[in-house]
Amino acid sequence: MRQVLDTLKQTGFVDTYRMVQDRLDRPMQLGYSCAGTVLETGQGVDDIRPGMRVAAAGARYASHAEIVAVPRNLVVPVPEGVETQWAAFATVGAVALQGIHQADTVPGSRIAVIGLGLVGQITLHLLRAYGYDALGIDPNPAMVALADSAGLVAYPRAAADLSRVLSRRWGGAGADAVLITAATTSSDPVEFAGRLARDRATVVVVGDVHVVPPRASYYGKELTTRYARSYGPGRYDPRFEEGGQPYPEGYVPWTERRNLAEVLRLLATGALDFTDLKPRVFPIEEAADAYEALKASDTGRSVALLLRYPGTAQLAPPPAPPTGPRTWTVPSSTLRIAAIGAGNFATKMLFPQLKRESGVEFSWVASGRGLSAAHQGRRWGFRTIAENTETGLASGDADCVMVLSRHDSHGRYAAQVLRGGAALYCEKPLGLTEAELEDLADAWLASGAPAMAGFNRRFAPAMRVLRAALPAGAPLQINYRVFAGRLPPGHWYFDPLQGGRLLGEVCHFIDAVGFLIPGRPVDVRATGVDVRDPGTAQSVTLQLTYDDASTASIVYGGLTPSGAPKELLEVATDGLAARIDDFRSLTVWNGGRPATTKYRGAPKGHAAQMRALVRLVRNRTVDEESAREADFASALWSSLVACRAAQAVTADRAVEAAPSTPALARALGCPVPGTAGATAVPRPSSGSSSAATI
Repeated sequence: MRQVLDTLKQTGFVDTYRMVQDRLDRPMQLGYSCAGTVLETGQGVDDIRPGMRVAAAGARYASHAEIVAVPRNLVVPVPEGVETQWAAFATVGAVALQGIHQADTVPGSRIAVIGLGLVGQITLHLLRAYGYDALGIDPNPAMVALADSAGLVAYPRAAADLSRVLSRRWGGAGADAVLITAATTSSDPVEFAGRLARDRATVVVVGDVHVVPPRASYYGKELTTRYARSYGPGRYDPRFEEGGQPYPEGYVPWTERRNLAEVLRLLATGALDFTDLKPRVFPIEEAADAYEALKASDTGRSVALLLRYPGTAQLAPPPAPPTGPRTWTVPSSTLRIAAIGAGNFATKMLFPQLKRESGVEFSWVASGRGLSAAHQGRRWGFRTIAENTETGLASGDADCVMVLSRHDSHGRYAAQVLRGGAALYCEKPLGLTEAELEDLADAWLASGAPAMAGFNRRFAPAMRVLRAALPAGAPLQINYRVFAGRLPPGHWYFDPLQGGRLLGEVCHFIDAVGFLIPGRPVDVRATGVDVRDPGTAQSVTLQLTYDDASTASIVYGGLTPSGAPKELLEVATDGLAARIDDFRSLTVWNGGRPATTKYRGAPKGHAAQMRALVRLVRNRTVDEESAREADFASALWSSLVACRAAQAVTADRAVEAAPSTPALARALGCPVPGTAGATAVPRPSSGSSSAATI
């Protein structure tokens, strides 16, 4: 609700309504625990081979689908002797096992499990396998009966004087640990856990319950409350799950991957047996009936369900590798546009604008999420849902390909597009490293194809008017202040693979000042206000100098509160001053009374940019007004300066902006230097992480 209200203030009712409808209309991937046979493996995967049976974990990965793509650290081999249907429960077993680990007890300890749904039932099975003195509690007699039928100890919550009954069973002692595996808004599980626990015991919250510990029991017994996070260490860490980076075993011996493997090991040895869960098996064609079976009814409900697929699905054969670079040709009639990625930004800001252009059709779309690609493909009328980027590019069915994926793939995909014979539109950043920019520049020079970067502020009406008003040849002083706002902790910008906010967003503002200044950048100084790591810095201050004596300062605040106006750009030069206020207005002081132009909806140039893209690809040229906006060489300049700014943050020095590699130098019209690497220009260290611009 807070996000909706913030959007309402910034963009108005219509755009907010569209955003909400889009979010509600978007399908969700279901499932997070599966098992099957490997069809194909990626690079660097050496312990998993095609044909092996594996168990897989992870929402958005181990989904209910015939074919899934799962990161290596969320996949483990299934041992011989373990049926695939029981291996499919491994992820749920890892959740239960992580709860046991968080209890930090030893075999023989007295453990109470409150809540006997699927996680609770498996928790009791695991505790018995490890030799704990465990018992379960549930308000549903059917769940208690299921545990009893497996030879486990279980009690109904409604049993008279239950806490005294359990105490007598343990010879008057309390539980060494209580694991809460229930899902309820009631406070009873937490309160009852406090009564069952012994002095200084541990209460582990595994399920989704209302946690308001009563002071009398929790303080009186000095209880420790812990949470068990999903499948174990590594969960929600993109470096571990998606990046495949291992944890040092000496510090993190039990990762989510090892938890998965341990559940399968216990199944293989016979210490764990899931047949007692009595799961109902449904063919995938009856999936709707399976979900109905999960609902409570007069006859009870199923605690465990399995969806079975026919096992006949196969991957399409890979496309034949190209024999060489393809040559780009001007489209003859209809302009075919393809897309790599179809996330929120593309569907909100770009696709709607392109839909309004006559003679444009969407050819194919590829995405890291098959469900997302299929949904957006149908929604926007793409003819084909490509299995992957390589398949789409190999089809040759596109005059222009838009790279709209995550930042770490931009440079690679953009170069592939150009070498594949298509025109390019690439969202910012063009690359996260100078090596990526060099490869992209080389591909652009060799292809002869049109290319455009997603630096939309160049096309904003206020920027166009301001640039036209600037006196020719006069050096500029520019100050660009950005209140970008604090990101939520789980935002993908915090993934180290994505380059951080400096490379991913500050490049926008580097490009905006470069668009206004005719000169070429000479050097850049940058300070990370909160940290000196460009990948994690949330707030940075940049000072840029240009060869025409112009200067620019960019103050990017990534920790500001919501509600603050985002952008303020001010320009001072000979006989003129100007200010763009959040793209809602432009005020120019030019000797007489100030002239203010207001812009409805604070347009930042997306619509004009898409129109220019269509003209550029269709005609190979744009009108004179759009020539500088569409200039790809200047976009490469901006991207290179962003990379040098990241170096400057680390070095705490000014860094030269000139290209140091041959293709970039040719693309930017600079002499090719004799040696690679940027030159650091020493400056006195402030000894502080604060920065001031005057």
